[in-house]
Parts: sequence; structure tokens; C-alpha cells
Amino acid sequence: MEVLGMFAKHWRAGEVKTRLGAAIGLPAAAAVHHQFVRSAVKRFQSLGDRRVLAYAPADAEQSFATVVGDAWQLQSQSSGSLGDRISHFFTTAMAGGATKALLIGSDSPNLPTAYLQQAFSQLERCDVVLGPAEDGGYCAIGMNSPCEQLFTDISWSTSDVLTQTLARCHALGLRPLQTPTWYDVDTWDDLQRLQADLSHDDADLDLRQLRTELSKILADCPPL
Repeated sequence: MEVLGMFAKHWRAGEVKTRLGAAIGLPAAAAVHHQFVRSAVKRFQSLGDRRVLAYAPADAEQSFATVVGDAWQLQSQSSGSLGDRISHFFTTAMAGGATKALLIGSDSPNLPTAYLQQAFSQLERCDVVLGPAEDGGYCAIGMNSPCEQLFTDISWSTSDVLTQTLARCHALGLRPLQTPTWYDVDTWDDLQRLQADLSHDDADLDLRQLRTELSKILADCPPL
């Protein structure tokens, strides 16, 4: 059974997309994040045999329930570091019957569906699949067996995350493979890049809707 998971924080102003908020204001940045989550939920609602949206904080369940509908199962993220929470996701997914589990974030709203399909396929011939992000982290990670040690002593939220994770794979005897590199949207420059990319993509109806919603949000922002 293939399980797709997504980590997402609630769209509370000042608690998400703060670097973007420095340019367009914290309420607008939170609204952008909200649209990222909504778009990802729709775009990936048919991937895998089961989908899990792991949300934070724990009291945000009702807000996420209005977004995911019936296509996703809601699950509160565990406590601890990001590594602890990622490890808990994979352990829980495998305990629930998953033979392959893939976890993404909500910072890469135009991540191609084909990349995630490729990642699931790659798990047939590797132990860990990583979707590198341009900032040195990763926008997707997949496993076919949980391994808590893979996520310990990693310098989270730095440009060394991918390098350290690959080194840990080799130290643990795990076979890693990588998908093509993609990018996260965390800053004003990133958002401008996303808008430019979305302007050239009319085939994906959900991305067209995202482009429209982002334009509405930014239209209400003061000029930069």
C-alpha cells in the first residue's frame, strides 16, 4: 500500500511564511500559505492508496477538516523536533500497513505530480528516495521501512540537510535515490518565480486556480 503524507502548519499570521511576510505583510503571507495547502490537497488527492495530512498545531484539526474533505485522513503531528515528527510519520504509516510512504511539505505548491509518482516507483529499487530542494533541504522523502536513526542529529532548516541525510543513509547502509531538484517558496523572490512559472502553465486547472488566488491576495498588498 502506498501512503502519501503532507506536513502543513495552520495559516495563522505570524506563524507561517514569516520571511515572505517581511515583504508583503504577515496576514498576506499566511493567506498565501493557506492557498498552497488548499492547492496541494486538491492536486495530489488521487496519489497513493491513502493520503495523510499531518497538521500542526494540534488544535487546528477543524480548520484543516474544512480543506481536505474525504480524500485525506487528518493526523496531528507528533511532538519533538522536525526529525522526530518525520520519523513518527513513517513509523505510523508502516504500522498502518504502508509498504511505501512518501512525505512532502506544503512549500512547493507546483511540484509536478510526476515527481511524486516517480518517487513511489523508485522505492521499488532503493530504501530512501529524496526530492532535493534548491535551498539544500528536500521537498519530498520516501521510505519503504521506518528508520529513526536517519532523522537524528540533522541540522534542520539549514542548507546541509540533504547532504547530511545522504551521508546518514550511507552510514546506515540504506540505498538512496533522488528525484530531480525542485524549489520551495519561502521569500518574495521565490513567490515571484512561482508566479512566473504559473503564468506559463495552463494545463493544470488547480495551478491556474492557485495563480488566480495569489493574484487576489497580492492585489490587496501595499506596493513594494
